[in-house]
Amino acid sequence: MKTVLVVEDSNTSRDVTSHFLQQGGFRVLEAEDGQDALEILRTRHVDLILTDIMMPNLDGWGLYREIRSDKSFNLTPFVFLTVLDEIQDQIKGLTLGVDDYLTKPVTPQQLIARVNTALMRSERLSRYFYRNPVTDLATESYFRQRYIQEFDRSRAAKLPLSLVVVGIGNYESLARGHADWFAESASREAGAMLRAKTRSYDVVADMGQGCFALLLPNVDAKHAEQWAKKLKDSWSLSLLWPETEQRIAVDIGFTCDAISPGDHNALELLKKNLASFERKW
Repeated sequence: MKTVLVVEDSNTSRDVTSHFLQQGGFRVLEAEDGQDALEILRTRHVDLILTDIMMPNLDGWGLYREIRSDKSFNLTPFVFLTVLDEIQDQIKGLTLGVDDYLTKPVTPQQLIARVNTALMRSERLSRYFYRNPVTDLATESYFRQRYIQEFDRSRAAKLPLSLVVVGIGNYESLARGHADWFAESASREAGAMLRAKTRSYDVVADMGQGCFALLLPNVDAKHAEQWAKKLKDSWSLSLLWPETEQRIAVDIGFTCDAISPGDHNALELLKKNLASFERKW
């Protein structure tokens, strides 16, 4: 279920828009103005921002500039829904780079269709990246490509190569017991910590659902396992659950496997390691 943040200072308009979206199968968060929206975005994950323009404290134009100045929202679609129907306002919004500009009133069908279109456009765009522009981690498709290349290189040069799969052991419980967005936030934080603890030429990819694959060139199995154990022993990550202000620990587990010169199928080894992690947890 995708989450849409509705930003609107009119209670009536906000309630109607939220109702339309919920009927269309979306989870909805609500903000009264741009400043309120920024506060929500500091702690909650959203898949799309739908906002009015004329609002107190921080209007839609200002909210858009604040959002786009933060790279963590690079792929988050931003849509204006406003009574400002002058062509100059529409041109201004589209020139700024907003994903869509809707003028009120809109029918539920129009709203859902335009929101879905903006989300699909963002998802298609993300598939073209080698590196996720939000997390700075390699994408799954790029990791598989680099994995095969490093596999062939290490075998030809007779150099060690290790694969480490790291995963959030309590990812499912974070999603079920709290919320999907909370588990996704834990995954982003975990990914950032992994990237900070690896070398610049190591490949770290987000494989989804709290699972990460790491490729360590020139590292044998013994040293890879030592590194992973040290990582796990020093791991300290927790997130604040806003409803109770309780800090929830984010736990990790790992599996390691060295790729030997005699191996011939790199992808089968990757598949085996991912499956081994799933069985373990």
